[in-house]
Amino acid sequence: MPLWARLSVSRVSTRPLASKSLASKSLVSKSFASNKAEMILNTHLPVKAWLDPQTARLPGVRPVAIKDWLFQSDAYEPQMAYRRSLLKTKRDAVFGANEASLPACKELLNIISHEGGFQASQNTHPLIEAASHIQEDLCILQKQGDSHKLTAAVMCFPSSWDFREKLGRSIDSIHSPVQEFAAVSKTVERMLSAIRVDQPLGRANFLIYTDPELHQPRAENIAKPIDPKAPRYVRVERQTFRRLPDTLAVVFAIHTFFVPASQLSNEEHAALALLKPDLNPD
Repeated sequence: MPLWARLSVSRVSTRPLASKSLASKSLVSKSFASNKAEMILNTHLPVKAWLDPQTARLPGVRPVAIKDWLFQSDAYEPQMAYRRSLLKTKRDAVFGANEASLPACKELLNIISHEGGFQASQNTHPLIEAASHIQEDLCILQKQGDSHKLTAAVMCFPSSWDFREKLGRSIDSIHSPVQEFAAVSKTVERMLSAIRVDQPLGRANFLIYTDPELHQPRAENIAKPIDPKAPRYVRVERQTFRRLPDTLAVVFAIHTFFVPASQLSNEEHAALALLKPDLNPD
C-alpha cells in the first residue's frame, strides 16, 4: 500500500500520526459550511521546482514511481473537508464529464480504491468518488484523433482557470490563452502520447498569489488579481500524469500547496524572485 493510502487509512481514527512531517497541523481558520476557506496553508512545502534548472523550465517533467503518483500533505484534513463541501454544494462548478469518459473514470476509481484500500461507493459518479478520497484534483485526458482532449474533471482547487471552458478541448486549445504554455503545447502533446502505463511522469509549477483561497476558478479573459502591497503567498501544484492500462486514458492529477512567501529561506526567496518578479510587494 503506498504511503498516501496508509496515511489516509490512519486518519480515519483520531489518533495522531507517527510521521512528524505529515502529522504537523496546517494553518487553518475555516467554517466549511460557508464554502469559503479563510486560510488553509501548508506548514511545509516539499516541492520547490524553481530551485532546479531542469524543473524550473517548461515542461520540467521527470519520472515518478507509481507508489508516489499521489501525495498527502500536512493540510490533508482541512483540504479534504473543503473538497467534500465543494463537491456537495457546488458540484456543477467543480465537476464535469463527457459520456465517453465514463469507462476511464470507472477504471481510475478502481485503481485508487484498490491502492487506497477502501470500498468505493456506487452512489455517485466514479470520478467524484475517486476525488473525494484524495487531495488531488483529477482530469481525464483521452486521445481523439491526433490530440488528447479533456473529457472529464474534478477541479476543486483551480488556479485561475475554469475547466468548464476547457471540457472537450485539445491540449493545444486549452493552453492557447497562456503564452508560456502555448509555446510548449506540442511538446506536451508528444509527452502525453509517449507516457507508459508503468511509468508515470511528474512536474510542478509555482505561482504567486495575494489571496490564499484554494478555489479560484477564473474565465480566460479575467486576470488574476494581485494586490501590489499585500503579503505574498506561493502556490505550488505538484502535477502527475499516469496512463490507465485498459482505457489508455491519461490521468492528470494536481495537488495544491499554499505557503506564505515569508516561510521561504532567503536563498529560496531570491531564486524564486528571479523567475517571478511579482513575488516582492511594491
